[in-house]
Amino acid sequence: MELQKKDNVNNLIECWKKATDDAMNIHDEGRMAEFWNKRSENYSRNIDKDQRKKKTDEILEFLEESGFNPEGSKVLDIGCGPGTLSLPLSKLGAEVTSLDISSGMLRRLKDTVKKESLPVDVIECSWWTADIDDLGFRNKYDLVIASMTPAIRDIENFDKMMACSKNRCYYSNFLRRGEDRAYRDIRSSILGENSVNNMNGMNYPFMYLYLSGYRPSVRINHSEWKEEMNWKEAADQAIDFIGRGRDFDEETKEKIRDYYQNASPDGIYSSESDVYTGMMVWEVNGR
Repeated sequence: MELQKKDNVNNLIECWKKATDDAMNIHDEGRMAEFWNKRSENYSRNIDKDQRKKKTDEILEFLEESGFNPEGSKVLDIGCGPGTLSLPLSKLGAEVTSLDISSGMLRRLKDTVKKESLPVDVIECSWWTADIDDLGFRNKYDLVIASMTPAIRDIENFDKMMACSKNRCYYSNFLRRGEDRAYRDIRSSILGENSVNNMNGMNYPFMYLYLSGYRPSVRINHSEWKEEMNWKEAADQAIDFIGRGRDFDEETKEKIRDYYQNASPDGIYSSESDVYTGMMVWEVNGR
């Protein structure tokens, strides 16, 4: 039985690695930082919008139900962005270490921390190559968070996350994200690619925990993302997102811009995405 359990875990790890290699992700740290720096202004601007705030409240409620009390706790927020979770947790009494690869995201977080005198230690660092012993993170935190972040791209990053916790971990990611019609059209008609769902971010971590003997508390959410923006901004965002990890030539970029201009008769492009996400909390010593 123990041998079969080990085989199951090893086979899953191998499958996870192949899925990571096959997915259209950025594997270069510099490109990843550049990608998120470009998105930081718009992302930070939306942090207090009703939909984002509702999601944050749901996460805090989920953590509370799991038994987590932020008062006096030490929290590590991996891929913290502009502080979507770091800021409210610090206001609830937690001592937060916020880590991200994007200087643009962290600049906005630092501004808020300084303005409101919050107990947040901000670190610019890539989780992919972070040395948790050099950083003094190992077995230090009451809660380690990795919320909707590409920082956890493989088993090594996931194990490293767990090694920093002496109590709980929180993880969330996509189960499925249906691409907006523009992205599907661009991939097929301009790039000659198939539009597939590569959102395996939740599946493998959950299966890894389950096969390793953990029983995480899980919530699955469904939402429809709708957004309107100027067609030029939408085109630039598509070029950055679809082109992450590669360089489009000017002809390809111009075709993408033409697509958005033609799809926006009033100069405004409306996007829609059908999204399923999962989040889970578990005790690192709870198996």
